[in-house]
Amino acid sequence: MNYKEVTQLFKSDLERVEQALGDNFLSDIPIVPGIGEYILNSGGKRIRPLLLLISSRLCGLELNEVVIKHCCVIENVHAATLLHDDVVDETTIRRGRETVNSKWGSDASILVGDYLIAQSLTILSDDVDPMIFKAFSKAAKLLVEGGLVEFSNARDIHVTEKQCVDVIYRKTSSILSLSCQLGALIAQAGKEQGDALVAFGNHFGVAFQLMDDLMDYDGTYEQLGKPPGTDFKEGHVTLPLHHLYHHSGPELQKEIERFIQNDKLTNKELDYILDRMREGKALEYTLHQAYKHMARAIAALQNTSFPVPKYKDALIAVSDYITGRYTLSKPSLANLPQI
Repeated sequence: MNYKEVTQLFKSDLERVEQALGDNFLSDIPIVPGIGEYILNSGGKRIRPLLLLISSRLCGLELNEVVIKHCCVIENVHAATLLHDDVVDETTIRRGRETVNSKWGSDASILVGDYLIAQSLTILSDDVDPMIFKAFSKAAKLLVEGGLVEFSNARDIHVTEKQCVDVIYRKTSSILSLSCQLGALIAQAGKEQGDALVAFGNHFGVAFQLMDDLMDYDGTYEQLGKPPGTDFKEGHVTLPLHHLYHHSGPELQKEIERFIQNDKLTNKELDYILDRMREGKALEYTLHQAYKHMARAIAALQNTSFPVPKYKDALIAVSDYITGRYTLSKPSLANLPQI
């Protein structure tokens, strides 16, 4: 099974989720449906709802309204995070279109993000399940903590690799893992199945973000939906830059330190640092770490019995898609095993 086959298999489910997402924005406040329609038409692969749909089927539950509602909870939180992040980072382009903060202003972007979080809480309150609410609250707390840690460490090249991965775990893995966990909880799966899906989501999330971090340096506008080098120009220290810095001589380290403190970087500096990453195999190292985490995600599934095991193949196909989105632009430099 490949990713295209998975999306085809869940096509009708995802269409029902899409309809429900549109209903989130029904409001007598005109700006809400206006921005809501813009967000929904901006694309997005709905990876998080898809993980929830697959996980619930894996645990033996067919699609129902409860599953759809929780898919909306997940996607609302994700959309709210993007709206708030774009304000913090002053991002103007996402998925090839103007961001909401660029088009409507930062105030509107923040307030609609808050509206989506409120909508998620309203949906959860319809079917109050203490275990689900506890899982949601824990993931939401981790997500916000990730943003705070990232903000606190902004332009600090001396963070450790463990700190880089910790931000990913909190900010990205938290909601991806919650997507899988909710599938198990709604299906009333056993602890073993739930723990396996949480582990899958955590490692999947780290691999997912590492691939994004790679593409920010070595990807294309078409892949990213925005110009490459955004993280670098905003002073975010992701794993490719971290690895380069800590495996370079004093002269290059000083250059990187100057770059990190410069908020007026251009594509010239990006091209320069990308060449240094190729020379120092920082891209290969990051790619290898992504492969390792995705292998651990898949192992968590393979080592666990599920009521409907055929859906493991669907989760593995999504995993393969995530790690297959990017290949090194100069593959002659890479000598890494594929999973």
